[in-house]
Amino acid sequence: MDADASCPFCRIVSGRAPAHVLYADDAAVAFLDRAPLAEGHTLVVPRRHSRDLLDVDPVDAGALMASATRVARLLEDALGPDGMTLVQTNRAAGWQSSFHLHVHLVPRWEGDGLVLPGRPERTSREALAATRARILGRPRPPGVAP
Repeated sequence: MDADASCPFCRIVSGRAPAHVLYADDAAVAFLDRAPLAEGHTLVVPRRHSRDLLDVDPVDAGALMASATRVARLLEDALGPDGMTLVQTNRAAGWQSSFHLHVHLVPRWEGDGLVLPGRPERTSREALAATRARILGRPRPPGVAP
């Protein structure tokens, strides 16, 4: 899939829609997010339309990450954040709202108030083993509930 006429990111990539572009190469275009979580919040999108991470060609995914790395360094050098968060979401249930694969680069500063969307808690080794078995199609270990 090269482009989707109804896709706003394809229109930005092709130059048919405005954006504050920070970086472009043969594989990707990076531009400031219109609703930033922090100063410098940037979207990096592949030039070839893919709906999400499950739809993209692995070579294009690798090129997208190489571009994202370059953009992260640009943001680091220009803004001097204390850290950087990379977010990539898939499908509506995974919080994807624009259905053209993209990664968010969010510069972070100590005390900026941004928080994780969930509260991670450690789980048991048995539960992890059961999940691994389910993913890899192997039987569950004895005594581990489905």
